[in-house]
Amino acid sequence: FFSQMPPKAPPKPCGVEFPEDSEGKRPTTEINRETFAVAIEAIRPDLAEKVRAEKKWRFKYTKHVVDQVEASLQTPEAALDVAKAGLQYLHYTMEFLRDDKPYSINEAMSKFTTGTFQTGVVQGTAEPRNEAYIPYKGGVLRGTALKTQVDKWVRAGVIELSCGQALCQIADNRKWLDLSDQVFVMLGASSAMGPFPLLMALGATVVAVDIDRPHIWKKLFAICKASPGKLVFPLKQSQDTYASEDELAAGAGCNLLTETPEIRNWLLSVESGQDMTVGAYAYLDGPLFVRISVAMDAIISDLVDKRKAGVAYLCTPTDAHVVPAPAMAHSSEILRRSPLWQALLAMCLKGPQAMRPNKRKPVTAENGDEFYVCDAIVPDQGPNYILAKRLQHWRVMITRSKGCVASSNIAPSTATASVVSNKSFALAYQGMPQFKPIEVFQEETSSAVMGLLLVHDVRNVNSAANPNTELRNPLEVFTDSSFHGGAWRCGYKFGCIGVGSVLSALFTKYVLRTYLALYNGAQVAGWSRALFDIAMYASAPTSNNLWDVAGPTIGFFQWLAVLEVVHSLLGMVKSPVGTTAMQIWSRVMLVSAINYVPAVQGSDNKFLWAMTVAWCITEIIRYSYYGLGLYKINVGLLTWLRYTLFIVLYPTGVAGEMGCLYKSMPGMMDAPPSGANPIVSYFLRPILKNSLGYFLAIVPMYVVGLTTLYGHMLAQRKKVLGGGGGKKVKKE
Repeated sequence: FFSQMPPKAPPKPCGVEFPEDSEGKRPTTEINRETFAVAIEAIRPDLAEKVRAEKKWRFKYTKHVVDQVEASLQTPEAALDVAKAGLQYLHYTMEFLRDDKPYSINEAMSKFTTGTFQTGVVQGTAEPRNEAYIPYKGGVLRGTALKTQVDKWVRAGVIELSCGQALCQIADNRKWLDLSDQVFVMLGASSAMGPFPLLMALGATVVAVDIDRPHIWKKLFAICKASPGKLVFPLKQSQDTYASEDELAAGAGCNLLTETPEIRNWLLSVESGQDMTVGAYAYLDGPLFVRISVAMDAIISDLVDKRKAGVAYLCTPTDAHVVPAPAMAHSSEILRRSPLWQALLAMCLKGPQAMRPNKRKPVTAENGDEFYVCDAIVPDQGPNYILAKRLQHWRVMITRSKGCVASSNIAPSTATASVVSNKSFALAYQGMPQFKPIEVFQEETSSAVMGLLLVHDVRNVNSAANPNTELRNPLEVFTDSSFHGGAWRCGYKFGCIGVGSVLSALFTKYVLRTYLALYNGAQVAGWSRALFDIAMYASAPTSNNLWDVAGPTIGFFQWLAVLEVVHSLLGMVKSPVGTTAMQIWSRVMLVSAINYVPAVQGSDNKFLWAMTVAWCITEIIRYSYYGLGLYKINVGLLTWLRYTLFIVLYPTGVAGEMGCLYKSMPGMMDAPPSGANPIVSYFLRPILKNSLGYFLAIVPMYVVGLTTLYGHMLAQRKKVLGGGGGKKVKKE
């Protein structure tokens, strides 16, 4: 019976839609491509022809987007002409369907000017805090801790200098953070990346527009009531007709796609007489993102023209942006210093998956100014996503040219629930941090940061968002205060590291961690055996020398540690290659010297006792700490031992090493060179012909090495175990 039932008919199109073609379908590719063609045709008809001739638009659109950005940099007027042409085409081509009748967006917004909503209000009761804060890695950054972390982000290349300066200005200026005089309209108020919680916490009036789903409004009500802010929202009926909060939540909300003109009508009247900033935060997948972005743009356009509203957007880093020259230079430096495995992977990947350097030639404008464009577009996002973001760029530039504040800061890659629900994206996000300086943020961090940058743009008259701030080209409004998460300064193009990120995540999860766990476990076992042998020898000496008992084990596991240089070289661990190689070399050199000179192998050599015991205890603790850390197992006692015993063990071990090396000098000179021990024969013997070589070469090496390592470990001890300003994150 059920198999004979006719398939369920698709819902009738209504609201904002792509136009219908001659076959009764509503395709997206043609409109998408033609929008870019019409936009660029305003300044470069030749490029428009190339866009229209592109047969594989779904896979080749990225080049044309970059071409458009670079062409727009020729003059400020060119950028605005492109923006105006693109938006005009969308407003006259995209349709608004009501009662089965199609209208262009422009016609619909002109025709439906009377319908509206009732207004609901919820007032928060909390005391205002007027303090900048950023949730980060389980804690909350405030004050000095916030500025310290911002400085680290800037130095690493995770954010731009202008962004760091903006965040520090906000942290230092509490008056800016009193938003009781500000009205923000949020189209898509419940967006994971939107600044609703922060705006509420700072006492703003937020006019919230979101879909009519009770659970959404209950969440917004709860956030508001726990804050000093004021929430204004659309209702189907007068607020006094609702008997409970549940009923109020059920009656709240509207539909941006189908009630676009009515939302515009309501917003033109709400909070009358006050300046407002309207932000577009709603997101839907695929073609729906274009539709809802066009709907929001139709609303915003009228609010800008009729209420002189400012605008606010969240830019994606996965786009083509004008970037500072130092960002391009830094990306080249990071590429040069990238781990060997990335270079090998880049050699193996070909075609669409190829990893290409993040580098483009500068664009020279008509007046001689040079601009750098970073192509960080991820092709898999698709042309609908890039069109939706591009029309937002166009609206920002046009709004700013009309004398209104236009805030459009770049948000970083963020592990929102919608993104990580896709297993491929989730794996890519896990592996991306292997490509320095990329950092993937949690949504609470991104939301707070973008909210603070919005406040900065609204408050600071010198921000790039302010129309009175001079820019060389309107596209530079997106350059300022960029929190791009490292996309601009990555050595490889951000859009090309997807496969590498996934492979890195899989390798780390299923191969690397297991290998490193086995390696660290083997080292713990080896050094434990050596310490056991030393202890047994000390309690019951035999005719054998101390080195005869423990030397073979120590030598084997010390030579095994040469693998750590390979680990560092391949980027398997974070240790610097040079430092690691120097530490391993000094140990291997000592083992070779002792093996070469029997006179220093005896139990009467107190330097040998000091060195071997210090080595064993240090390595047992160190490798145990590393091994457990791979599985995020934190043993308090082990951590304390790791960052405390070195105070005694490091100088003890170094004293033993230097003493053993000094005592071995006569024996090295007396014995003939041997190919079986090339380190002694061809390195140590030429240096240690006399005491002068020892004091000129060996002593300075140890003094510098110990001082550097000791200072580093003391700093790490302060950071890990506390003792002042070492903590980075303040927890509430």
